[in-house]
Amino acid sequence: MEDLIARVLSGEATPAEESQLERWRSESAENERTYQEFAHTWRLTALHDSPESITAPPPLAHIIAAGDRRRSQTIPLRPRPAHRNRKRRWAGAVAAAAVAATAVSIGVHKFRETPPDGTHYCGPAETKTVPLEDGSVVRLGPSSRLEVWAGEQRRVALAGAAFFAIASDSTRPFVVSTEAGEAAALGTRFEIRTEADSLRLVVVEGRVALSAAGQQVEVREGAMSRIAEGSAPSVPQEADVWEMLDWHDGLLIFHSTPLAQVLAEVESQFGVPFVIRDSSIAHRSVTAWFEDEPFEEVVSAVCQVVGASCVLGDTVEVRP
Repeated sequence: MEDLIARVLSGEATPAEESQLERWRSESAENERTYQEFAHTWRLTALHDSPESITAPPPLAHIIAAGDRRRSQTIPLRPRPAHRNRKRRWAGAVAAAAVAATAVSIGVHKFRETPPDGTHYCGPAETKTVPLEDGSVVRLGPSSRLEVWAGEQRRVALAGAAFFAIASDSTRPFVVSTEAGEAAALGTRFEIRTEADSLRLVVVEGRVALSAAGQQVEVREGAMSRIAEGSAPSVPQEADVWEMLDWHDGLLIFHSTPLAQVLAEVESQFGVPFVIRDSSIAHRSVTAWFEDEPFEEVVSAVCQVVGASCVLGDTVEVRP
């Protein structure tokens, strides 16, 4: 079965082979243990066989399935540090998506002229990952609601808290409408938290146009802005975004994010430094997300996505 497991882990297996492996794993606890041990070894040692060229990110459904498989595994690799160093340290240049100077103003009331095509809820102790048809991903927080409209205009309505990883589309801004105001982006990552007619926007990557009370500000990565009780957006301020984004489940979510920035965020999350030995791979992009997963699992998955070799130690070396 080792050849079959390796094919599945490397993404080369056919759907029939994947089903065959799943059946074999479910036949006995011994089979599952064998799979887990092989998968663990493969992830940590087989990444030096990097492909010569980097392919496009896999379909979103495959990313979701891969994440579910990772989260179902129980092999303990390394305990998460009790205290995370969330100081923001960027490594290398960052590719930020541009936002149009004038935001597309749709308005919460116009959103609700027609019923949404889908609505997602989270209870007080729940979180939920919502993949959208355009390839974007939304992580919905506790006690939150997300209404989604399908079609050419990318638009949602939010009550509560959510982290957005928006697929880049230069022709269609992604608009988040709330009772307090609107946020418009073309391709970026940001969090919005709302309460009644107040809002807080924190931008992790790219730029977001925030509008309310007939005024608009542009919030760049590493900054935040607020809307309070029907007022205009506040002047954007630099912020420690990792302290502000302290999701209880250790969320890391990337959408076509440059490797250098991904590693900086993983380093901030776990407190383990990275060194990229060849700058040519720093801008390879990563589309993936992780929820409270062990450090080695995160590193192995990221390096596999970009076709790099990762040497684990006190400092993680990343090589082509």
